[in-house]
Amino acid sequence: MEVSGRKVFCKPCEESELSTRADGLCRECKEHMCKICFDTHKKWKLNRGHTLINSDVTVAKKEKAEDLEKCDQHFSELIKFYCPQHEQVGRGDCMILEHKTCKVEYIPDKARVFKSSQEFKTMVQGAEKYLSEAKEISSSIKKNKKQALYINEKFLKDVNMFQEELISHVNKVTNAILKQGENIKMKDMKSMDVLEKENEDLIIEISRLTEMFETQNDQPQKLFVSSVLQRPKLNQLREQLDSIQGRNKIESYEFQRNNSLGRSVKDSKQLGSVQRIKPRNETDVKEEIKPKERTPPPQVPVVKKPQPLLDRQLICRNIAVDGEYLSYTDNGNGEISLYVDKKYVSIGSYFEVEILNIGQRGTIAIGLVPENYPENHLPGCGKRSIGYHANGLLYNGSGSGKKCGPKCNVGDRIGCGIINTLGSETEICHTEQDLLLLGCTQRVKK
Repeated sequence: MEVSGRKVFCKPCEESELSTRADGLCRECKEHMCKICFDTHKKWKLNRGHTLINSDVTVAKKEKAEDLEKCDQHFSELIKFYCPQHEQVGRGDCMILEHKTCKVEYIPDKARVFKSSQEFKTMVQGAEKYLSEAKEISSSIKKNKKQALYINEKFLKDVNMFQEELISHVNKVTNAILKQGENIKMKDMKSMDVLEKENEDLIIEISRLTEMFETQNDQPQKLFVSSVLQRPKLNQLREQLDSIQGRNKIESYEFQRNNSLGRSVKDSKQLGSVQRIKPRNETDVKEEIKPKERTPPPQVPVVKKPQPLLDRQLICRNIAVDGEYLSYTDNGNGEISLYVDKKYVSIGSYFEVEILNIGQRGTIAIGLVPENYPENHLPGCGKRSIGYHANGLLYNGSGSGKKCGPKCNVGDRIGCGIINTLGSETEICHTEQDLLLLGCTQRVKK
């Protein structure tokens, strides 16, 4: 094959180091091939629609005359017709057979005016709009990535802060109960130090007396006189020994767990929950309809959460405080335990307690006491105090009570509240009549 006076060789043969004259040009691959290589070339599935033409000049003329795509069903045929009704393109036979009732248009005629048509302008504007929206979405995605990091940082901070608060509270109540044990230990150690000093002095006195008896052992008369004179001293030493022996006791105590707290922690399967908040995109904000102005509803006052018992305690003796729970362990000595809240009570004040454990003796009392109330008195047994005891008796400033209600047991609630007073609001009520107006005790069976 010759083109413009020069010989053209087959390209595949050249790659095999053969010099074979080309029989034509593959229109699709733009490579010169001999007939044998082209037949082999068309055996491949992707190359079955390829065409072998005679010269480069023919290719140029053909492509210039028909700048069209090939039909999907007929690879060797060019697309020349367009059906606006079905928005499909194809070669002549395809369009004639499949779109007999449609008004088919000739693509070269349609293409001459398409570039300046409103349809093409609309498509271009649509593409530009989509590009702009895609860029906005890209910017929004970057912002969301930053926001995701910020939200997670805040989430981690809140979780760690809550963990620290829990640990701080546990440390606080732990230190409180350890302090009680430390106080008992210091009291016992101080008492034992005193007894130890007294006993050492007593040993010295007894040793002197024993030594005197030994030195006078061979002097009967002197030994008799000394024995008579030292008999009162010996009796005194006996009394001192008995006294030391009687006071040689320490307070036995052990740690009793707060089972309510333990159950609460063990029953909690997780530290908290992940609360998902509905996101608000910038598009949502732009498209929001401005609400009509209206008078805001009156705000409901928020009830202030009371301080924990541990922070409010005025007097706390032989009682373990854990959040809103009070517990007492009987050490066998019959000592009274007492918790006094430093909050001042007035008309409208009310509080109640739930009995979780009645204890060995069942001696539980609730009531009102003055600030300087003795620590060895139950409410109602001391002056200017009122108390309702779990045995159902009402005590009003004395050690004798009167029948007021039923006996309490585990699960019952006893409450105390001031409804009205006959005297000054600054005084604790003094009479039974005042107490009845108080509604001081109210037993609610669960």
